[in-house]
Amino acid sequence: MLGGGHGASSSGGGFPTAEQLVRLGEGRRIIEGLDDELTVMAPDRSGLFSRVAAALSLNGLDVLAAAAHTDDAGMALETYRVESSLGPVIPWDRVIGDVEKALDGKLALEARLRERARVYARREPTLAAPSAPSVTFDNELSDTATVVEVRAPDEIGVLYRITRAIAELDLDIRSAKVQSIDLDVLDSFYVRDRHGAKVSDSDHLRELERAILAAL
Repeated sequence: MLGGGHGASSSGGGFPTAEQLVRLGEGRRIIEGLDDELTVMAPDRSGLFSRVAAALSLNGLDVLAAAAHTDDAGMALETYRVESSLGPVIPWDRVIGDVEKALDGKLALEARLRERARVYARREPTLAAPSAPSVTFDNELSDTATVVEVRAPDEIGVLYRITRAIAELDLDIRSAKVQSIDLDVLDSFYVRDRHGAKVSDSDHLRELERAILAAL
């Protein structure tokens, strides 16, 4: 679920743009892929981010950055900047079809991600080992959101599992940045509670940490 307000653009420009706001005001689902960016406009719902992230992962797309906005009518806008692990050309028609199915509850996301992970499991020998999962919080970095930083092994579906755990705690993801470091991912999420405020309650933060670590 995505709360109201502004997030950082996944492409580095102003977000949301005036054109995006006009189209969002139409109140209909719009899913478009162009170059390395996916745009999703849909009614706001809990777990919207994680469903899209799962569909992208199923198509071999890694999310590098994302941003979100919700208008007063309850329509959500999400943009994702991605890169493909399967080649330079992104098959947007297929990707969009899977995003549609994911939003409609017509894909067994968890099962499909597990199947994909088995097929594409790392086969090359390596002496390196991924880090143990960790979660840290920062309420000073942003004036409007709590920053949740997650370090975890770089595995298929990891973004889906993290964002699903965040949604379980009824938090809104405003923006996200993802980077890979050796065998790990280092993901940063700017989140707010259901009232649009930072997460300042220590018990809530402990439960969020518990949920994310359990998901990993």
